[in-house]
Amino acid sequence: MENDSISSSSSESKLPLIVGIVGFALGAAGLVLAIKAKSAADKASADAASTSATVAELTGQISAKANATDVAALSTDLAQVKADIQKNNEEFKAAIEKIGAAKAKATTSGKGAVAGNGEYIIAKGDLLGSIAKKLGTTVKALQELNPGINPNNLKVGSKIKTK
Repeated sequence: MENDSISSSSSESKLPLIVGIVGFALGAAGLVLAIKAKSAADKASADAASTSATVAELTGQISAKANATDVAALSTDLAQVKADIQKNNEEFKAAIEKIGAAKAKATTSGKGAVAGNGEYIIAKGDLLGSIAKKLGTTVKALQELNPGINPNNLKVGSKIKTK
């Protein structure tokens, strides 16, 4: 009977660790995606600069060889290509900012924090009593371990000691 309570307590204390590991993995995946998106945006910007240089060179060559009507038509087409490249660059930047905002939100909401052994991360809706119940301890024991904690004002994402 004593062994059952020990193994039950042991599995309950692993839950915050598992949740923390999953949160860390999601944060890491978001960071990898942000890095890839930034790399793609940088490459697109470099390609756009290269294309602009090529366009300028071709415009000079065409101007020397073609008549004014042809040059005007090509200039219009090139202006459209340039506008499309600019639009793509703006979309890449917006995607990078969106990924960064999602990462920041995950970090500030506590999803990016990882609880160590003997720690618990306050989640939205947690009360000291519900935490004590989850951990198989008492509110008084948690208050003794965390003397500065205000049970009426728990901060989401903050860590408290459980051992």
